[in-house]
Amino acid sequence: MLEKVKSYFERLEGLSTEELDHSTEELVRAEKRNVALVIAHIAEMSRRRGYLERGYKNLWDYCTRRLRLSEGSVALRIQVANVSRRFPQILLALAENRMSLTVAGLLSPVLTDSNVEKLLEDCAGMTKREAEEHLVALRPKLVFTPSIRKTPSQPALTAAPMSPTSLPQPTRSEAMRPRPVPRVSPRLLEPAKPETFNFRFSAGRNFKEKFERLAEVLGVESPLQNMAEIMEQAMDIALDKKDVKRKLARRLERRSERDKSRQRSRPGKLSAKSRYIPSHTRERVHERAGYQCQYQGPDGARCPSRTGLEIEHEKPFAIYRSHDERHLRLFCRLCRYRHNRHYADSVIMPRRAVRVAFVRGSSGWM
Repeated sequence: MLEKVKSYFERLEGLSTEELDHSTEELVRAEKRNVALVIAHIAEMSRRRGYLERGYKNLWDYCTRRLRLSEGSVALRIQVANVSRRFPQILLALAENRMSLTVAGLLSPVLTDSNVEKLLEDCAGMTKREAEEHLVALRPKLVFTPSIRKTPSQPALTAAPMSPTSLPQPTRSEAMRPRPVPRVSPRLLEPAKPETFNFRFSAGRNFKEKFERLAEVLGVESPLQNMAEIMEQAMDIALDKKDVKRKLARRLERRSERDKSRQRSRPGKLSAKSRYIPSHTRERVHERAGYQCQYQGPDGARCPSRTGLEIEHEKPFAIYRSHDERHLRLFCRLCRYRHNRHYADSVIMPRRAVRVAFVRGSSGWM
């Protein structure tokens, strides 16, 4: 038999790639037809409970021990077999290689008399992930609540080995009790609704600290309740910096704006200074403030906010036209309003009163 296998490989080596591809496709079609026939036999064996007559306690035991099918495919075969007598169209789709056994197993629980034809047509040729995304419209899953939790530590193993005689021997009832099936780790990504996906992943303490700092930088309150928003903003920033397609789109947009500006009449010469604060200046102001709002209340207590921070000119830019770091302060949005109002009440209004009094006095009103 081993010689036949070796000679078969030698014969395959003599085939061209086109011939090999065609032969492989034919074998897959034959395999799918045989799979459909095997599932039909399993369905009939299940109907008449023939596995009990053959001395097996259930259909799973019969498939794994008698038929020696792989345990990974037995569940799918039984699942499809349970609905194949009611909906034989699913076996026809398998035999014609219009869908895989995995996709057929996903469709089995949701097939009804009214949707069987449409589902089999829509899911033809789909992968497992594509079929799952299509089926969540019929059976939405629970959307996860964002959270950060510490993974529980595994119990420590005993260092001293124990002899077999010292181990507690299970009783007969315990030996006959079925063993619990080990819990399978959930997948990292799965669809919950047509436009919503559940993500799962683990990360270290450094990631947690970076995530919290990222929420502060982006100005997002309650990071645990807005994890998706924070991650999406971070991905947009990374894509804007690294994605070649986005760079090209920005370049084309700038070129279009430049062409439009050339066609318009040019306005008068503008001042060289603007309200834009250079990035290196903004970074030094944030560092000097300790990345925290600098507003101090009447009692001297400093605002603890670290989100939504903005730079404010203590000396109005419209008058002094300067970005001197000595007169730049870092405030949150609420404290910026407080600062501007305090500046208006304590500085602008007294000056305005003096100016009005001077004008009235010089005009003879006083």
